[in-house]
Amino acid sequence: MLLELGRSEAKLDEAGPRDRLDPGGGEPFQAWVERHWSAVCRLLHGLTAHCHDTEDLAQETFLRAWKTRGSFRPGSNQRAWLLRIASNAFFDLRRRREVRRTESLVAEPAGSAEHPAKKLEQAEQVELLRAAMAELPDTTRLVFHLRAAEELSFREIADIAEVSEEAARWHMGQARRKLLARLGKLPVKANRGK
Repeated sequence: MLLELGRSEAKLDEAGPRDRLDPGGGEPFQAWVERHWSAVCRLLHGLTAHCHDTEDLAQETFLRAWKTRGSFRPGSNQRAWLLRIASNAFFDLRRRREVRRTESLVAEPAGSAEHPAKKLEQAEQVELLRAAMAELPDTTRLVFHLRAAEELSFREIADIAEVSEEAARWHMGQARRKLLARLGKLPVKANRGK
């Protein structure tokens, strides 16, 4: 459905193809979606940990991007622009629902020939990491994902998360400290000020 949006609008506009994402370089909408789909889904899955919400929010992200494509500043990072739209879509959903994060439905790869004890240990580590990530505040989890998974600069992260660069660095530090402490890699220190 989403990929057909560009084509259906193009048919309505006899003057020229509207399935081009100008000013983002004139790339066809379908190719543009395919190029950025994985990054958007990784971010959203990291925030929601729910497959259906990830798919819904990814589609919402690209619909919003299509509708607001005129607001894209030429020369800007398209992926960062999309990830900001995606994070806004997530926070909008979060405000509407006002519920806690749900557990992911990620399946283990079939046919793995690893030793059962090793698989169990890895599963326990993954579960510990999921639990630790779920304990992070939304903004801290967003900053951690954007830095660790998407490898964005702190300037881009600050723009997406709508915080200062200094705050983005602080959130990253908090995420690392809390995750390492939760996973037993650092001693847990008493929280001052909380």
